[in-house]
Amino acid sequence: MDTQLLKTFLEVSRLRNFGKAAESLCVSPSTVSARIRQLEAQLGLSLFSRGHHHIGLTPAGERMERHARFLLDAWERAYEDTALSERHQRRLVVAGVASLWDIFLQDWLATIYRAYPTLGVRAEESTPLRVVEKLERNMVDVGFLYDTPRISGVGVEEVATIPLVMVSSQPDRSAEQAVGEGYIRVEWGTAFASIHESSFPQRQLARGRVNSGRIALGLLLECGGAAYLPQDIVAPWCDRQRLFVVKDAPVIELKAYVAYHWHGEHRELIGELIEHLG
Repeated sequence: MDTQLLKTFLEVSRLRNFGKAAESLCVSPSTVSARIRQLEAQLGLSLFSRGHHHIGLTPAGERMERHARFLLDAWERAYEDTALSERHQRRLVVAGVASLWDIFLQDWLATIYRAYPTLGVRAEESTPLRVVEKLERNMVDVGFLYDTPRISGVGVEEVATIPLVMVSSQPDRSAEQAVGEGYIRVEWGTAFASIHESSFPQRQLARGRVNSGRIALGLLLECGGAAYLPQDIVAPWCDRQRLFVVKDAPVIELKAYVAYHWHGEHRELIGELIEHLG
């Protein structure tokens, strides 16, 4: 299948507009229309419902959207593996949830990048669901998450304990006050959610809900409020008295895990690299 058809399909799906998709892809609207018609003809299905001022995905289009992303990812990896230069004898694909890149994965990546000059690296920041899906489809070699995925043939090791502390933009706030108006709920995973619910059963629904510690930190600094964030990340802001630890709020410890295929071609290399996490 022509990958251009899939890329065009995903762009129309994202923008819901043939003209805007054409601009984004630097082609004419007629080319976009022709590619979509060709893809629909190959599948024997309609992927888009076309109204007067609206383009939407059909049920078949919704199913195709997910597969198209994985097909393009698989093709890109196949190309990279096939086109490895003599200098880059091996290639490793690493995926991790956003906050772990902020906490320790960025430093780890820099360490192995320097230590293994013949290793080609592709690094991705992903949602937990995407990391698990790509591990299942063997599209990443190593995944870093807060929850332990249960995937056949994939081993999981604990690599870090990350203390989360509640911080507020105002000093001397109690935990009860902090989880009230202005509280930002960060989705740190199922383990965190369980402890959080038991610690604050009577809290009101948070106005802000985010899945990134980086987003929550930016909101706190710009708009005020309170949130649970990694201790190491908020420490500099607490030192500058931009944020304040809510002293009577419990510290919630998260476990970070690395997952990789037990019988993958890079298993020995991955074992070496994990040692660099310290």
